[in-house]
Amino acid sequence: MTKYLLLILILISSLVNISAQKPDHLVIDMTFKDTIVNVNATYHKIVQSPADSLYFLLNPAINVDTIKAENLESYQITKKEGRPFPFWLIKFKKPLDNKSVASIHFEYSINLNTQNHLKSDWIELNADKLWFPNNGDLNNQFTYNISISNFPSSYSLITHSDAETENKKDKIIIKKKQPEYEVLILAGKDMMEWNYNEDITIYASNDTKDSTLTSIGKKVENSIALLNRTIGSSDPIQKFIVVLRNTSKKELGFQFNRKNLIVTGKDFNSYANLSHEIAHYWWSMANFIEEPWLNESFANYSMYQVVEKYNSDAYKSIIEKHREIADSAIPVSEASLFTENAYPSYYYKGAILLLDLEQKIGQKIMYNILSYCIKKEISSSEGFLKELQRHTSEQIRQSFAKKLNE
Repeated sequence: MTKYLLLILILISSLVNISAQKPDHLVIDMTFKDTIVNVNATYHKIVQSPADSLYFLLNPAINVDTIKAENLESYQITKKEGRPFPFWLIKFKKPLDNKSVASIHFEYSINLNTQNHLKSDWIELNADKLWFPNNGDLNNQFTYNISISNFPSSYSLITHSDAETENKKDKIIIKKKQPEYEVLILAGKDMMEWNYNEDITIYASNDTKDSTLTSIGKKVENSIALLNRTIGSSDPIQKFIVVLRNTSKKELGFQFNRKNLIVTGKDFNSYANLSHEIAHYWWSMANFIEEPWLNESFANYSMYQVVEKYNSDAYKSIIEKHREIADSAIPVSEASLFTENAYPSYYYKGAILLLDLEQKIGQKIMYNILSYCIKKEISSSEGFLKELQRHTSEQIRQSFAKKLNE
């Protein structure tokens, strides 16, 4: 949880009848002033059924000065069943009508000095920071329009690769027409755009050595080529973006993927680190709260294929380590994102089970199954098990389903 946002929240709810089939929509005006970002955000909530209250995520560790709303009855920070972090529970005097829009306005500020890595000349505003309002849960998707004023001229802005970005006089406009569960704002000081080849672009600080860029570019190129050929032929990676943060692994010790973009660092330069994130290009369709193994374990299994080919010594060490962790992990079928001690299961154990399955049915059949899962956009354990049975037998399906429950 982020602890350093200063928030003034003004909530205004108004109802307009529109089609409930449209996604929620978020409009944000951001103004940079030195190390402070002032944010005005309006969340247009599509009401799917009559409701007298709404849950919102917005950096729940902060203190709210005011909440104002027409039809507002009360508000409080509270727990939501099955979630380890608090939400704002906002209650209304009269229920919100079905097939209406509740337009909810938030005003708050972000101190980038204390909250966002400016000591490393790096700004990273994403879902992990809970810096934007979202209704209901972490994986709720919405479209968004962002207007950014006074953006520091020495910084380069990076966002979702499928978002439309336009410079208008003194503003930057970002429009995301495909629903997403986060607003992604990345920015680094004194960064350059470096083309490894016509398909792979790397964003990095100006002082990054050519040898580092070439090394990372080569690993990304090799990883993409192998995975396109083995599992991704129905949806091959064409263009790819690598963002190297202006910070260290010690400060930000994780990477993340957003389709054909990965955010990483110079000290994550290994086939294991890079290929795992690249594999999320394909393995990110599942519900990451309820069945995270379908994203993480499948990405790790894909990483195994790359590392085995390009760094066999590291492969042996990785498999040994992952097997040791998997031996004491809870059943994969029980490992939701917020289940206690679930990470070793959905990150390591599922991947080892997939590797063992490959050894049982053969690599060619395994690749065919995964290719069909990608082509058909299968995003559930049941869907994978059906595909496994279709390519092998009911007995193998039952055997693997049993292992998921052990």
